Amino acid sequence: MLIVGTKKDAILEHLPHTFLLIDDGELIDAYNRPARKAVLDFDVSEHSFNPLKGMNYSRATNFVEVLKAVFPEGENTLTKATFEYQLLAALTSKPTRLATLIRDTNETQYSYQKIQRLLISPILENVLTRPTNISFKGTILARLNRAELGDFDCYVLANLLISQYRGPVIVPDFGFYAHKGHASLIRQDRLIAGINTFDEVPELKSTLLLIEKKIASHCTAADAEILAQYEGLLPGTNKYNDFIAKSIGG
Repeated sequence: MLIVGTKKDAILEHLPHTFLLIDDGELIDAYNRPARKAVLDFDVSEHSFNPLKGMNYSRATNFVEVLKAVFPEGENTLTKATFEYQLLAALTSKPTRLATLIRDTNETQYSYQKIQRLLISPILENVLTRPTNISFKGTILARLNRAELGDFDCYVLANLLISQYRGPVIVPDFGFYAHKGHASLIRQDRLIAGINTFDEVPELKSTLLLIEKKIASHCTAADAEILAQYEGLLPGTNKYNDFIAKSIGG
């Protein structure tokens, strides 16, 4: 499902049985927890997981996509290609520890520094280098407050959590967390995403529009017109005008 606009509470009306929710806290606080269902409140001070656990080729390519999104800059195209190859080769060589994933050599210095950049963060080092103490089954509520934890740490943690979780993923602030690798979540029908405007996700806009269930709630007039087009409504008709008004007003 896709929610377009600034009001995301419609997500709470369309929750699957189990899910991973990446949120700053607003929807988590509003979530009506079922009395007899186990729900894990992910806490960066208490919980940890090894992102290399159960690594295979599919997960390795996903991990590479995450790191490419985390570090979009690069000295040149060759540097980026080398980084991708070195990282994929290391990930498919049965690694056990993130800190030693890439060796510090002249040939691998760029890749080595990127991995070490993750671990400079006390939060990421604490979560990603200790033994896994959570299960990625059932419902997980990951409260990642960017104002408290910072954009970088939240972006990395959210995307690594998503890469580990096999069920439905809910990201109300998808405009911030999105990267091209998330197209696979859409193809697998596992994503419930919220965006403020389509301008936030230019690379995934066309893919997101293929999601069958789309809800507009306090969206821009431009986005309302796009959604009306995908609903098959003709400009100038009453149905079109009503749709635009409702989409903008929520």
